[in-house]
Amino acid sequence: MNFEVIPFLSLNGKGAAAIEFYEEYLGATVLFKKNYKEMKEMNPNFIYGEGQDEYITHSVLQIGANKLMLAEKEMDNTQPWQLGNSSSLCIQSQDKIVIKDLYDSLIQHEKVAILVPYEPNAFSPGYAIVRDPFGVIIQLCVTVHDF
Repeated sequence: MNFEVIPFLSLNGKGAAAIEFYEEYLGATVLFKKNYKEMKEMNPNFIYGEGQDEYITHSVLQIGANKLMLAEKEMDNTQPWQLGNSSSLCIQSQDKIVIKDLYDSLIQHEKVAILVPYEPNAFSPGYAIVRDPFGVIIQLCVTVHDF
């Protein structure tokens, strides 16, 4: 089978700012990005609210060896939008310097909250958890495994 599983974040109006943040603090590369204004040009029937021209209808970022998709709308519109605390992005590498450098970069932003400071623990020689300015939990882990 040839397919991939890509995390997809719905950020309720903060997508463009999140993309800029991930570019600056995680070295993300934007592979694809369409905002609401561009979508309306492609599809005249696309409707959106005033002041939402720059909202992201779809994007794909490359962060390290992986991809992340990001947009504005909730996936389940039968429920109010809510970013939960039951999921996270986990960034891992066997290279301790890579993980420490990413952690140091992230915590430079004034709105990044350190939930678990970077330090060794029982399963990793370097581990941390932060919450980014958009409420996304990011785990940073020096892995000792080959996966």
